Amino acid sequence: MSHAPPRRRVVAAPAHKAPAELRSVRILITADEYPDASYLEQDEFEERLDAYERGDFSLVGVRAEAEVTIEGIAQTLKSSGLYGIESDSEQEYFDEVFDQEWSQLRSVLKTVGVPTEQLPLEVDLGWIERRI
Repeated sequence: MSHAPPRRRVVAAPAHKAPAELRSVRILITADEYPDASYLEQDEFEERLDAYERGDFSLVGVRAEAEVTIEGIAQTLKSSGLYGIESDSEQEYFDEVFDQEWSQLRSVLKTVGVPTEQLPLEVDLGWIERRI
């Protein structure tokens, strides 16, 4: 009876994956496709409702988008977005929403492996696109 030498188990080393690569970032201001202006029907908003009905302002949404390459495949990742914003809101409010949406997307981008050095902390005004 011969004893066979023990079989050696060969395990492949994991391949080194390239980090995800950030290609571009946009902060989009778009028309709210499903606007709900019912809050304007309250008595204290009568003048504002008239302005809305005249078309003096509309409801818009803001979301952040990033084009990334993950393992050689181009992807578009998006923040959840905030909609129902009055288009004539103060710029300070829009700036807050831009920051919130970018922060949310930045967190996702870090999770998928985009190096933090590619992810600015602040919104770049060049990213903002109005599509309304």
